[in-house]
Amino acid sequence: MDMLRSFRRLGFLIFFSLFSFLFLELFLNFANPPALRYYRDVKLLHAYHPEYGVTLAANENRFVRHYADLWQGRFTTNSLGLRGKEEPNPNLPKLVCLGDSMVMGFGVSDEDTFCSLLNGIQIKGKTYQSLNFGVDAYGSMGSYKRLLDMSEKVSDIQEVLFFVSPNDFTMPEELRAQGILPDDESDALHENDLVWKKNFKTQFELTRVSFLIHALKLAYEQTKVKLLITKYSILTDLSVFISHPFRYFHDSFFLPIKQENCNPKESNFECPGPVPGIQITCTDKPDEPSSLPPLGETTTRAYDSMITLAKEKGIKLTPVFLPMQIEEVYCRQLGKFNSLGNYATRAKLYFESKGVKTIDLLPNTDQMCGRTFVTKGIQKKAVIQDYYIPGDGHLTKIGNLWAKESIVKELTK
Repeated sequence: MDMLRSFRRLGFLIFFSLFSFLFLELFLNFANPPALRYYRDVKLLHAYHPEYGVTLAANENRFVRHYADLWQGRFTTNSLGLRGKEEPNPNLPKLVCLGDSMVMGFGVSDEDTFCSLLNGIQIKGKTYQSLNFGVDAYGSMGSYKRLLDMSEKVSDIQEVLFFVSPNDFTMPEELRAQGILPDDESDALHENDLVWKKNFKTQFELTRVSFLIHALKLAYEQTKVKLLITKYSILTDLSVFISHPFRYFHDSFFLPIKQENCNPKESNFECPGPVPGIQITCTDKPDEPSSLPPLGETTTRAYDSMITLAKEKGIKLTPVFLPMQIEEVYCRQLGKFNSLGNYATRAKLYFESKGVKTIDLLPNTDQMCGRTFVTKGIQKKAVIQDYYIPGDGHLTKIGNLWAKESIVKELTK
């Protein structure tokens, strides 16, 4: 009798757990809460890929709205999982945009990404079809594998613009302290880890199928990040308190609170004006290239593989440095430099040592200030913040337009 009672309890527990899971799953799918909708839509835009982990799902069509309402746009993919509805045209030479989320175009609709705006570009009398190979969170090796894969499926690729991202091999120390690694370092850790790859595939497929499992994974990851941020903040404060106790008390309790000017009538157009919420340090001279650390093995191996592949297939490979950090642009407007631009210096030196010419779009940011554009039906003069989504870093609609114009200028010199 005791054993029978135990089986009944176990059966009831299993039934109740399954019922609760199914109820919550149906509830989340029906309610589609705004706080989770963005993450769910983005998840369903992706598919698992055995070679490079994650790719864009084919034939998707979703309207994506940022969880903080910072941007919204229509996101579609073609039959190859490339952003945009347009299929490769066998009768036209191809110009490829390769890189991460900045290239893929988080922040705008399909037609407003700079890669889409490049479609039909004429270079030396040839009209090119531009194709977007970008996928968010790709590092150097991910971009190489993406190019290798797609070059077998798309004919007549003649030009590849590879947009080097600072996230590939650099990471601010405060983020690194929170356990966030550059994409290339993360890829290197898992490249030959078959157990990790198997577990990644399992969790990826489960979170794609189940809204509830996806929500639980997001909650776990955000909790882990918050704990790391709290730990880092406590350790930083403790370090300052121990080393400079008087300064700590002065800065914490005696400094006056700065009052922001909230009256729009009293504000004047100024570009580059102060960037809200960001402390920016500019220097009179750039760091000496010889003082910068060399690129890591995973990064250089990806670059070498990309260069070799381009030569084998007769493709012109052009690394492009598109400023992805507002600090770089701000200091440029002042005629100064910011150390966050060192990633471009390091990668540029490596490519040019291999005989590969690069394009640096930072000088083209001189055209950002004062440009007239329309937002929400109101005409205004642009400041550099208008080109980037606040707290997000991706290009806005006007940012993508600037990128397109700058790329055309460089390619048609």
